[in-house]
Amino acid sequence: MIDVLIGTDTFSVSQNKKGIFVNDLLFDGSVIRINEKKFKVFKKNKIFSIEIIERQGKKIQLIVDGQFFKISITDYTDKILDKLGIDIVSSNIVNDVKAPMPGSIFNLMVSKGDEITIGSPLLILEAMKMENIIKSPKNGIIEKVHVLEKENVKKNQILVSFK
Repeated sequence: MIDVLIGTDTFSVSQNKKGIFVNDLLFDGSVIRINEKKFKVFKKNKIFSIEIIERQGKKIQLIVDGQFFKISITDYTDKILDKLGIDIVSSNIVNDVKAPMPGSIFNLMVSKGDEITIGSPLLILEAMKMENIIKSPKNGIIEKVHVLEKENVKKNQILVSFK
């Protein structure tokens, strides 16, 4: 299930074998994809033209029958990360990687001066008897590694800083 925010209104959208549901009600229309950015929606003897203007991740700008809309999508993963206090969007502009939970540094995979790409492993944090790979949220150069292997860390403690 995903939540779709349009203006100040939020809609829950899910799909199963029976069809597409909006706010737990079966969607009684159909959607036809014209091309990658254009769609036609048929609902209750009405036809709606939809064109995607811009898409950046889970934020979409579109025009529906001449009206401009901004849409934000939140899925299950976003909800879990929010409960853990992790914000992926803001992590792309923050220069520090912090511990998402208390644990022990099991393995450091970077050092000062290393050039890193988004998604590259930085270190392994052992927490609750599980090894968690902490990955880079952005491209950059490591300015400082603030921890040592086998060091215990607290939640939100800075682990690695970028230039």
